[in-house]
Formats: sequence, C-alpha cells, structure tokens
Amino acid sequence: MPLVPPPAPSPCAAMMPLSRDRLLAFAFAPAELLVALGPDATIAWAAGAFPARFGAPAEQFLGRKLSALIAAADHPALEAALRAAAFAGRLPPVALRLADAAQTLFSVAALALPGMEPQLCVSLGPLPAAVPASPAAAEPGAGIRQAAEGRLRAGAPACLGLLDVPADAPDPVPTLRQVSGALAVGRIAPGRYGVLGETGLDVAEVAAAVKTLVSAAGGDGGAVRGTALPLAAGGLSPGQAVRALRLALARFACGGTAGLASGPTSTANAPGADATCAATGLAVLVAEAGAEAQAIRRVIADHRFRLAYQPVVALSDGAVHHYEALLRPDPSAAGPRSTQEFVTVAEAVGLAEELDLAVVTDVLVQLARAPLTPLAANVSGLSLQSAPFRARLLEMLRPHGGGSLLIEFTETAEIEDVPAAAETLRKLRAAGVPVCLDDFGAGGAAFRYLRAFKADYVKIDGAFVRSAEASPRDRDLVASMIDAARRAGAATIAEMVETESQARLMRELGVTYGQGWLFGRPRGRAELA
Repeated sequence: MPLVPPPAPSPCAAMMPLSRDRLLAFAFAPAELLVALGPDATIAWAAGAFPARFGAPAEQFLGRKLSALIAAADHPALEAALRAAAFAGRLPPVALRLADAAQTLFSVAALALPGMEPQLCVSLGPLPAAVPASPAAAEPGAGIRQAAEGRLRAGAPACLGLLDVPADAPDPVPTLRQVSGALAVGRIAPGRYGVLGETGLDVAEVAAAVKTLVSAAGGDGGAVRGTALPLAAGGLSPGQAVRALRLALARFACGGTAGLASGPTSTANAPGADATCAATGLAVLVAEAGAEAQAIRRVIADHRFRLAYQPVVALSDGAVHHYEALLRPDPSAAGPRSTQEFVTVAEAVGLAEELDLAVVTDVLVQLARAPLTPLAANVSGLSLQSAPFRARLLEMLRPHGGGSLLIEFTETAEIEDVPAAAETLRKLRAAGVPVCLDDFGAGGAAFRYLRAFKADYVKIDGAFVRSAEASPRDRDLVASMIDAARRAGAATIAEMVETESQARLMRELGVTYGQGWLFGRPRGRAELA
C-alpha cells in the first residue's frame, strides 16, 4: 500500500470580524492580570491586580520579560506556549504558576492581533480549582539534562554532581536543593541523582548532607557515592560536548558512579569515599569512547544489528498506517549493548552518519521484500547537518518516492544549517517521500522547525502524552501543538500510548495516529503484516 502524505486539514471556521476593543474584551474577560507584549516578549502594557499579587504596581513591570510574572520552574512551559502562540496566532488557556509568594496556579491565554501594536495580548486569571503539577516536569533526568545541555551550548562553565543514593532512602531532592545552591536538581534514574551548579560546586559537601539524611532515616549512609563532572568543552564543539554529556548520563543511569569510573586515577567508588572529582572531563570521556569506535564501525559495516518494527495506527479505527523501524544492537557483537548507549557512543565518536545510512539501507531491503508494508526509517538531525550525507540520502531515496517509505527525523535540535536541511526535506517530499518530525514539543526550537521543515507528520513527545491525562497544563500544551501542526498542514502522531484512556484523550484532542504498547510492541521482520 503506497504511503502518501495525509490530505490537507480542513480550514478552521473564519472568525467574525471584531474591533480591537471587542477582541481585547473577548480575550481578557476572565483575567486578573492583563499584559501586552512587545519585541522579545517584553511587557509593553500592563493592567490588573499587580499590587495584590506581586506587591508592586503594574507600571513597574513595563520593559520586563513576561517570565518575570511566572515561577521559574514553569519557564520552559511558558517558552513553549509563547512559541505556539507566535506560530498559531493564539494560545488556548494553559495552567502556569505565578511568581508570587504562593506560586498560585493561573490560567494563561494569548491572542495575536496582526497589524496592531503591540501584537500579542496575554491574559492571566485564576483557575476555578487547583490543578495538579505537571508530571512531565518530573520526567526522570529530562530537566537536569536539558539544563546542563543549555549551559554547554551557551559556553557557560558549570559542574554536574552525580550521586548514588540507596533505593530505600528518603527523597534527597529537597536536601540537595538546600545545601548546594544548585542551578538544577533532579533524579536521573532510580537511586541516581544529579546536581547542576557553578564550577565551584562542592560535591563532597552535597554527598555528606545526603549521607546524613540517609543515616538519620536508619539507612546505609556509607552507600552514598558522588562524583563531579566538569561541564567544560575542553576543545570539543558545543555539539560534541552535548553528545559527550549524554554519554556520561547514559552510563551513570545504567551503572551509577561506577559506570563513569575509568582508569586507575578514578576513585568514584573507592571504599569510604563520599565524593570524588571525576578524572574524566567531557573531552576525556569522548577520547575513551573513541577506543570503542572501531568495534562500533565494524558492527555498522557488517550490519550486526536488527530492526524491530512497531505499528503506528489510526486512532479512529485502529488500522495500521505504517511501522517504525527501531534499532536493536546485536547483543553478541562488540560494543555497547543497549540501544541508547550504542547510539550515544556512535554519535559521540562521529559515526552517526554511517549508522543512519546502514539503517536506511536495511529498511529499503525490507521494503523490497514486502513492498505493501509501509515503513518509517529514522534519520538524526546530527547526520542531516552533513552535506555529503544529505546528497547520499537523496540519491538512495529518490527511487522510492510514491511508495511505502517515510523518513522520520530525530534530534532536530542538532540541526544548525536549517535552510540546507529544509531544502533536503523539500526535495524528499517533491520525490514523493513523506517526512515526519519526531519528539515534537521536547526541543526548544520545535515550533520553529515545524515552520521551516514543512513536514507531513509531527510526532508528539511521549512525555506530554503520558502527562496530559493528569495535568490540564500539559493537556493544553498538547492541544496547542496539535493546532500548530494542523495549521502547518501536518498530521499528528502520539507516541508512547499505553492505555485506552490515553488513546481516547489523544483522539478527543484531534491526534490522527497513535504509537505505543497499547497497539503493539516492536516485532521482528517475520511478524510484519
């Protein structure tokens, strides 16, 4: 069955022409705080109960960022909401915490007024009832990883403290926040925690405080281990440093501080050690990973991996639309065993392009065997930066246009030359190969990429799918993503759908397709329909 791009979404009903005053009245009727934004999300006009909420008149907020009104923990959600508003021209109400003393949960909505200055008007009003905090904010490792990556990309020196804590210990996060003066704190995996701080972060002091906490609760405080990972590029490009950080976190998540120990100088797990400074900076970590490069290159060249195929189905009737090909390393081959570490090491040592081309080649072989089974192959944004890779990809895929192949682009945050990448996607689509943007909503530039790349499909990040049931705030954000995708002419795919209630909610929000264990686990080639 040929895989063709979805039909263009039907246009939304035209809004009745309204005067500026009526538009403002409509947008701000339930508001307690009203602001209008100028360039760079600065407040150009403000009115409302500012003295009651913030202890200062509205005029004192003129010229400040809108984020000054929102609690720091919700700044990422605010930024995503503003990007959605800039793209779609409006923002349906989302739930965000104010930066007042009580961190009151408010409903925030926005409306763009084209041709008028200021162009974006924002209303903030109380919710009728309390709304639970977003589970997505507690996604293991996501927050601290993104914060650390942000420091690396900005070239801002920092230190990442990594701690092993007994599984039965009290939650150490409140203690970590109190003693470290950290920029970010979070759980990376069960029993593994991270503390992001300035370069002077004293991980030994942090570990000692956690040891006291564990011992006071009757636990084994001596089992607390810590190591410090300096976040300095050390001659690496920002992109290389970010990939090295991901490698470090993947190893820490799997093996704790012992997973980062390397060479005779490392004492991360020495008996009685509470904390050490890791002998491995990011550059050293990449150099050590380079020793694995030859083994990984042989695995790729010999295609010593397999592809597992997971169905993507129509939420309307459960019919399979296509299968996504997922990489699975051969456990008998040399090199990393887990998919995450295999891909992370390959990217860190410069083998992402070879890996992507090998996967696409295997997908094309499978399509030749079963041309009526539509398949999606993943290509990373890191590979898409390379002009030779783009040329080779187009050469490989042009003969398959109008058939059963879809290309899914992952890690779009890695793309630096957006115009060149967009031109490659345009050529693929012109040749009849539809394209999909993966993990929409997870990256800081997701809405910009949606506008630039003109994708046929957009895959909504699974963290939002999982949390949308419990969090009206995340549900509103998902609705904004769906609306933005529809306006861009793209169909939506919800990933990590695992329950009937999640599937029902996604369908009600307007998502077209779903992927997850509810519809089928990844399966071998022989099991494809």
